[in-house]
Amino acid sequence: MTANKKRFNIYTICMIALLTAMVVLLKRTIAIETPYFKFNFASLPIMLAAMLFGPVEGMIVGLLGEFIAQITGPYGLAPTTVLYVAPAAIRGVVVGMGALWCRRTGRRMESRPVTCYAVCIAGAVLTTLGNTVSIWLESVMYHTEFMVHIPFLPGRFATGIATAVIMTTVCIPLVHALRRSGVVKYAD
Repeated sequence: MTANKKRFNIYTICMIALLTAMVVLLKRTIAIETPYFKFNFASLPIMLAAMLFGPVEGMIVGLLGEFIAQITGPYGLAPTTVLYVAPAAIRGVVVGMGALWCRRTGRRMESRPVTCYAVCIAGAVLTTLGNTVSIWLESVMYHTEFMVHIPFLPGRFATGIATAVIMTTVCIPLVHALRRSGVVKYAD
């Protein structure tokens, strides 16, 4: 069986769909959002997809989940939708690449907690950076002031890092449990 056929079998497609639905659900239900602060658990399914299946699947879950959340939420489909959907994919790619590297060196990422935390924090920082670039591009498109967002950058990065630490703390035992239970027997 070729790599593409093995990667996108029916089981993997169903898992991607379930994890994508979880992104939308977690973004809507368990979330604290103010104009200057956002905390939700939507990154958990993205990280799960990336750790269990790889960077492509993590990216797909991030893109689709964020896209559906954007168009069904208060923002709808807008010219800037693509700008705010792309950063979610960054987390999936970064965590997935870390997981892929760990698998190639002989141990899975969830079995290397320090590496797992470092990769997930790097993914959060790059995602926040991507969101900041999206805000800047939106300000250029709509001729609004970007500088009003600068004072909130340290808080946004701190929130992203704290969320990554919490999600990684939840993700590590969850991935171990899913692998042990046989639910993800077709992954890898």
